[in-house]
Amino acid sequence: MNDLIKALSSYQLWLIVGLIVIILIGVGAAYIMLRQPSTPISTTTTTTTTTSQQSSTQINFLVFTQKGIGEIISPSSTTPFQGFLHVINISTSQPQQVYWWVEYPYGEMATSHYYFIPINNGTVYVVDPTTLKIVKEFTFGNSIGFIGVAFSPNQQLVAIADGPSGVVALINVTNLQIIWSQKFVSPTGRTYYPCDVRWSPDGSYLIVPMRFNNSIDLISLNGSVSKVLPASIGSQPYMVSPNMQGNMLAVEYAGNNSVGFYSLPSLKFLGILQLNVTPQRGVFTPDGKYYLEAPANANQVFVISTSNFQVVKIINLPTFSVSGLADIGVLPGNNYAYVVMHGNVNSGGIIVLISLSNLEVTTYVPLTTAPAFVIPIQNNEASYLVNNVLLPPVSGLHC
Repeated sequence: MNDLIKALSSYQLWLIVGLIVIILIGVGAAYIMLRQPSTPISTTTTTTTTTSQQSSTQINFLVFTQKGIGEIISPSSTTPFQGFLHVINISTSQPQQVYWWVEYPYGEMATSHYYFIPINNGTVYVVDPTTLKIVKEFTFGNSIGFIGVAFSPNQQLVAIADGPSGVVALINVTNLQIIWSQKFVSPTGRTYYPCDVRWSPDGSYLIVPMRFNNSIDLISLNGSVSKVLPASIGSQPYMVSPNMQGNMLAVEYAGNNSVGFYSLPSLKFLGILQLNVTPQRGVFTPDGKYYLEAPANANQVFVISTSNFQVVKIINLPTFSVSGLADIGVLPGNNYAYVVMHGNVNSGGIIVLISLSNLEVTTYVPLTTAPAFVIPIQNNEASYLVNNVLLPPVSGLHC
């Protein structure tokens, strides 16, 4: 019996020793594993990079509607409607509110101290870009019709053209003073109707179509006319666009539905194209090889070759209840063109982005408001306005 008790005690002792050894081995292995360096997770890095790239290429527009509402639209975002504010009170009894426009330098963001907002009754409001409050008002006429503003290449000067009054003016953006103002009227007192104004790419002169004088005038920065290109009687030149290189000019003729092309600054005739639509606004591609024409009465963009002045492609825009386009321009970076279909105060409009690499529609944003013009702005400016100035988006918002 004593021998049996001794054997059991010895067995229990060795069992306890074995358990202790196993525990020590496990602790040691765990310690070694904890000392190994951790492996980074590549998917986290990839996701962060992708998000950063998307953020850097985000497109933001400050849209001013025909009823005076300012709103931020981001077509590249999954939530394009960012916020709105009623900036200018415009009467609903004025149906011709699509005839105002704003032009910034070719393919650039708005970087000036102020926004200049023309209203098609001869008025131009100066708006603080940080508050969207009106800080000054200019009056150039008192009739409904084409009026617009164009910023110089350095955004230090603004040219004004008011068709009904015949006024062309130049304003200093820094001190908001009129440098000069000229009225272009016939000997009988009829306005020559300067309904558009564009800067030469080097900023040395203005290009103004005189619709009812059937001419295109080059105006120096002191207000004097340096050159006149006469057009055929009744052709009514009413919109113009120079190319980025500064050696070619396109002219939209309202009287005969054609687009003419001329050299700059000599205004030598290069070619003309007759269309079966009413041309209204166009823009050259950055390389100057094509001219994108947006007619006033069709939801299409005509791609015109600048080598033979023929249509080489027609870009069909999204079907919309109201045909016609308010504006077309090139976005900063020169990768996209944007088209603004103005619609009307009841049905709203649309913003369309066109890839300049394949000349196809890439995305579009239907608007419940009716846009008059859009201004490309920096991401930080858009974020500031959305977070500090604008009201949250409202479903069914109308202008």
